[in-house]
Amino acid sequence: MAGDQIEIQLPKTQYTERSSFTATAYFRTRSTGAAATPTTVHYRIDNLSTRNQVKDWTSVTPGTTASITVAATENVMDGGRWAIPKWQTLQLTVALDKDLSTQVTQSKNWRVNNILGV
Repeated sequence: MAGDQIEIQLPKTQYTERSSFTATAYFRTRSTGAAATPTTVHYRIDNLSTRNQVKDWTSVTPGTTASITVAATENVMDGGRWAIPKWQTLQLTVALDKDLSTQVTQSKNWRVNNILGV
């Protein structure tokens, strides 16, 4: 049975901008809690503070888990030269069976702190 539940784990909830990390997504069936392998797995990254897309939907190899690397170039502050705040909120969204009738999505947020600390 294909999974119908996603759990996303981040190593931390706050990062200094331009640092990288790996998130792990776990796929399970809600009825039994058993690990499941979806047909497809995709993810995207968005900056919730600016409402800008950081990374468009990207596929990863399906399995009972998926390791998703957020690169240093994706974990950055977004804004004009004089308008960058002390921190912004980014969001990782994971979809299993994207664009199929069995699609399920789940999101996890983290805070990116300005590298200059201003």
